[in-house]
Amino acid sequence: MKPVEKNLLKLLSNNDVTFFIPPYQRNYEWAIEHCEVLWNDIVNTAEKNKGSDTHNLYKHFFGTVTYFESDHHFDEPAKLVLIDGQQRITSTMLFLLAVRDKIQDINKKELINKSFLVNTNVSSEDQSKKIKLKQVEADWEAYKSVVNGKINNDYLNSAIIKNYNYFKQQVSKKTDEELNILIDNGLRSFTLVALELEPNNPGENPQEIFESMNSLGKPLSLADLVRNYMLLFMQPAEQEANYNRYWLVIEKNLPGAISAYIRDFMQLHEKRALPVASETNYKKLYAEFKSLYSNSLSSTNVLEAMANYSEIYSWILGLKPVNNKRIDCILEDLRKVKVTTANSFLLSLLISWQEGKFSDSDIADILWCFETYILRRRLLLLTQAENKAFPVLTDEIDFLISCSDKKQAMFGILSNKEYRLRLPNDVEITKYLESANLSKFQNTKFYLSLIEEKITKNRPVLDEKIQLEHILPQTLNDDWKNDLGENFEQIHQNNVDVLGNLTLIRHNQELGNKKFSLKKEFYKNKAGLQIAQNFIIDNDFWNGETIQNRTKELSSYLVREVLPIPEQMRTSNNYNSKEYKGVHFEALDLIGKNIYYLEDPSVEAKVVSDNEVEYDNKKYRLTPVTRLVKNIKGTANTSGAYQGAKYWGYKGESIYSLMLQLDIDSDDIDDIESDED
Repeated sequence: MKPVEKNLLKLLSNNDVTFFIPPYQRNYEWAIEHCEVLWNDIVNTAEKNKGSDTHNLYKHFFGTVTYFESDHHFDEPAKLVLIDGQQRITSTMLFLLAVRDKIQDINKKELINKSFLVNTNVSSEDQSKKIKLKQVEADWEAYKSVVNGKINNDYLNSAIIKNYNYFKQQVSKKTDEELNILIDNGLRSFTLVALELEPNNPGENPQEIFESMNSLGKPLSLADLVRNYMLLFMQPAEQEANYNRYWLVIEKNLPGAISAYIRDFMQLHEKRALPVASETNYKKLYAEFKSLYSNSLSSTNVLEAMANYSEIYSWILGLKPVNNKRIDCILEDLRKVKVTTANSFLLSLLISWQEGKFSDSDIADILWCFETYILRRRLLLLTQAENKAFPVLTDEIDFLISCSDKKQAMFGILSNKEYRLRLPNDVEITKYLESANLSKFQNTKFYLSLIEEKITKNRPVLDEKIQLEHILPQTLNDDWKNDLGENFEQIHQNNVDVLGNLTLIRHNQELGNKKFSLKKEFYKNKAGLQIAQNFIIDNDFWNGETIQNRTKELSSYLVREVLPIPEQMRTSNNYNSKEYKGVHFEALDLIGKNIYYLEDPSVEAKVVSDNEVEYDNKKYRLTPVTRLVKNIKGTANTSGAYQGAKYWGYKGESIYSLMLQLDIDSDDIDDIESDED
């Protein structure tokens, strides 16, 4: 690889080459502001070169272009495969296209077209050979339509069309002479460093070069890196086929969400938490991806699985409907309270459903239990530890499949977590709601909508006209002060923002701080919502006592009817009260060895890591596999709570007792192998 300084327009005017953007490259991503920078650079460079002769022009450095020459046939132009520089080259072509389409001089128009945009010495009508820049498939139709002067309206939202229109708008203000100057004194002075790779040279690996590249200082996303890794070393025909068959499906199903999906796809298989898919973590996640999939499966198999699961992931994100009303509603609710930490678990559940392992009613019941758990927690603003705990729930799916009572099993799993992950009981929620300030809680309208939905069977969650109404107004006038009495300030402060004083109506701008008697009439006749009537309109006065009474009624209805849990869990501590520290198979020197189920030694599991075993060709922690075996044998308890290490043994002793013999604090093994790591 030898860096060579080249003139941009001379590089583009070579009629013996086609610049080819391979399928593994990112799509064209420049925004208008990036094109604005390029436009200003062209204009400013032309201004600096005003009056200069052609030998003393100011040069503008345009960056680096990296490529390698692919095999080509005698009657075709050489194919220069772009590894870096795609965004800059494409944007330059869009500028030249805009000039071509604006300039009035027919000869200049034809010169621009033949010099930079199409290969005139290609006899084939194949557009991918005739057009000098072959885009990735997602951008190709839009780019072709611009080059051919027949813009396809189906692609008006593509960056290709938007940026072409930006340049077209800019050049529309220029005369032919001014456009000539922009090219001759501006763009013609752009230089770049060209790096031509030799792919067969071990030191010039295109994949490693690609991974190190940035565009406009923006790091390659996880999606960019993975796409490159999966496709780069395939033969061109295989690249094209797998890109169209699999990767393009992922792009269409998950616009703007592919990096997050890849992270959750990995979590699905690893059953553990990985870093969030953000710019700071892309390289770390990419290294994890390569480690997971470099040896076990072919790239085609992984791409096929990712494509197949991408539509299911689109249901979770709300990009496509499931077309099952109950499931769609549950997923919508989970999106409303932003439970992205559970996406890999939800993906695993829905995949199992699609594979026929759950019936429609079973999967809906499991999702409903999880929603109830989440909504009870979110009401109390509980989120701690969920990012690590939820991916591990995937380990419980086989147990759920084996259970006849899915609801009981799911609630058993969720109520056996550590305190931070507890399933809040009725007592905790109703106590909290007695005085909680819900007017500042971002999901208050949502929870009130759930109550309305339960009462009326109508779903107002997404109705934008629904507004939150303070019955006792936020600002008191003299009428309200008189109604509340001499302690009006204290009564107002204690009650204005609690649950019992809040309701939903379709419009509230006309109510303000009107008298309660007038508000009642409005609730009866215009509100159109039952929640604006229940426990309100049958009162003659509205004060601290009536507000607290309605708070109790709504709280009770919420926990018993809207977010119900099994009767035995309503007042119990729904968490594992003992601190979990974890089993240590490595310390016991058991990795690679078989352990057995103490109640039936014929049941064995192989230890495969410091905290996982393999049973029936799948990996589990000890507690989930204990649940599974218990359920298969029909000896499971109703709660599903077990200390896994006490049910498995090695050479005549339980794992629990073996841990006791290690030189560690007894507190560290008190609840060995509970639900979470």
